[in-house]
Order: sequence, then C-alpha cells, then structure tokens
Amino acid sequence: MLSVASSIFVGSQGDVRSAEGQPMLRENEEAAWAARVQQLVDAGDVTDLDRSLYRLSADIDGDWTFDGGRLIGLLRVMPAPTRVLLLRRMTEGLEETAVHDPGRCRGLASLIVLVAHGLPVDQLAAWREPLMAMAAGEMTLWEGWRLTCLVEVEQAAGRDVPDPVVATVRRTALTSETPGELRALAATIVEPVLNPGEPWAEQVITHLTGAEPAWHALVAHALTAAGSRPTGKWQRLGRGLLADVGPDRAREAMASWVARAGEPRTVPVNSQYGTGIAELELDPFNARALQGFAALLALTPAHPRSAAALGELVEAALIRLPGIGWRSPKTASAAVQALTQLGDEDAYAELGRLAGTVKYRPTLKLILAALARRTAHRPLP
Repeated sequence: MLSVASSIFVGSQGDVRSAEGQPMLRENEEAAWAARVQQLVDAGDVTDLDRSLYRLSADIDGDWTFDGGRLIGLLRVMPAPTRVLLLRRMTEGLEETAVHDPGRCRGLASLIVLVAHGLPVDQLAAWREPLMAMAAGEMTLWEGWRLTCLVEVEQAAGRDVPDPVVATVRRTALTSETPGELRALAATIVEPVLNPGEPWAEQVITHLTGAEPAWHALVAHALTAAGSRPTGKWQRLGRGLLADVGPDRAREAMASWVARAGEPRTVPVNSQYGTGIAELELDPFNARALQGFAALLALTPAHPRSAAALGELVEAALIRLPGIGWRSPKTASAAVQALTQLGDEDAYAELGRLAGTVKYRPTLKLILAALARRTAHRPLP
C-alpha cells in the first residue's frame, strides 16, 4: 500500500496536528467532516462526495489515519455499487490531479486503495477491469498514479496482475515524467522477465520456460546493462554467467533473439506519441535487454553469426518511424560498440557494410570512428 504522507498526533487543544506540530483539523472540524461525509454517503451522492474528499485530502495532507480510520469506515460500509462508482470517479480524477496538483496524488491514491479494500471480487471487477483493459492497450500512460492504484488493489486482492498491464507499468515507470511510486512498484514485479508483445522477447520467455537457473541469471543480467558501454564490473559478471551457460550456447541463443528485433509487435498497443498503433515502437523496458544481449555477445568467442545479428540489431534500432523519429539510437550504439569490441574480420566487415547504409549521424560517426581506428592500427603491408 502507498505510504502515509505524514504522521499526526492530537494537540493539547484537541486539534489534530502533523508531525511538524501544525494544526490539521480541530475536533469540531473533524466532526463536521464526518457528518458531511455521512450525509453524502446516505444520499449516494458520489459526485459531491468525490469533491469533498478531494478537498479534505488537502486539509489533512493526505493522511487518512487522521481520525483513527472513522471516515474510511464510513466509506467502506457504502453499498458496493456506490463504492464502485466512487472508486471509478476518484481514479479517473488522478490524471487531472497529476497535471494541476501532483503533490496531492499520493493522498488520493492511498484513499482509493483503502476504499477498495474488502470489495467482493465481482464488484471490484466492475470498476477495475475497464481501467485495466485501458492500461493494457497503451504503450505507456503519461502519469503513474492511476496505474499504481490499480496494481496495488489487484495485489491486495490476491490476484496476479495480467502480463499486458505489467508491461505498461514497466514502460510507464521508465518513461513517465510523473511516475509517482510506480518505479518502486515496478521493481517488485519479476515475472514475466520481459514484456510480451515483441516476437524476440516472446522467444526469450519461451526459451526460459523450464531452462536451468543459469539462463535466467544471464537474462536478468542483460536487463541491468546501463547504456551502450557497460562497466568493467558488469562485464566481469557477464563473463561468469556466460561460462555457466556455455559461451557457444549463449551466443547462438542471443544472436537469434537480437536478430528478430526488427519484427512488428504481436500485441497491438497505442503509441505513446499519439500516432496510432505502435507496430514498430521498441518497448523501452525490453530495449534494455537488447542492449545487454549486445554487450554479452561481445564477450563470447567471435563468430559470423554474432556479427550478422548485431548488424541487424543496428538496422532494427534505426528504423525511422513516421511522426516519431529514430526507433532506438541507444540500442544502435550498444550494437556498434559490441561489434567494435568483437574486433574480428566479420565484425569489421559488418561495420563497413553499415557505414554505407546508416543515415543516423551519431551512430554513423561511431561506425566511422571504429573503422578509422582499425585502419590506423593495422600494420602496413
């Protein structure tokens, strides 16, 4: 559950105070709020109740323990259909709140989770499933509070979060400017290891089904690659994991995976750029694994298959998408770096080929620099 915004205590004048000693609500104000909420609950007035709770959240700094849980108790005894309507209205309002008053999102999101507690599964589904389906159909959502609430309610009810929703959670956590607590939540979700919806990622997921632990550790390590030039420590760990799997086995598998990175999505989602269906947009969570596999391929014995696969990855990462731009320049850079590190004839032949096809200037500059360094260090005939 979301953490409480601040601790409180009762002052000598009978007023509720924050941890800093500032009055939040006096006893008479607390009673007035309780009476107001009870009146709206009795009337089933979801619209005014939502507005009142929004205002109250500001007064109590989003701390719903301010009255010992009395108000939450009033909300939880509402008829289930009314409670569902209130949940839907509050959840939809989180998006607007994130724009105009992002600091208030924490308290409102916490309230949603508290109000949803104890709802029967069929009633909870009436509120939750349409929003979950909406989340599953998007590459990303621009803010993270609503997703955080949905996932926490799902987990609190003891259910598994559907894989398409997990994928949206991970992508939004990486790309949103207002992720709220979604990043911490996303970090706790370990399955599936990659987001389904891309052919190459689904091949990895299938490969790991029933595979020995060494394979799982290798894929997990690929996801921790940071940028196009992993650290020496990352490479040392990678070499150990490759040895556990077997370098030749690992190379064959990883080469087959990255070579498929240019294939269209198998599960349609709406583009995060508002350009329609994201048929070829690269999943930003999965892209980290592609960059990691490229770096790991550079640590395996040089082979024509590795060079060819990395060259295909460069081209797949630099597909130019209408209205968006280059698909994933960082992934292209990681593949070029891997080709350079491999350093054999096949790798440089692939770099030479790419020098004549790549149009994205920063990547082309990397390719030309690698070729120039090789020429400079070659002994004269």
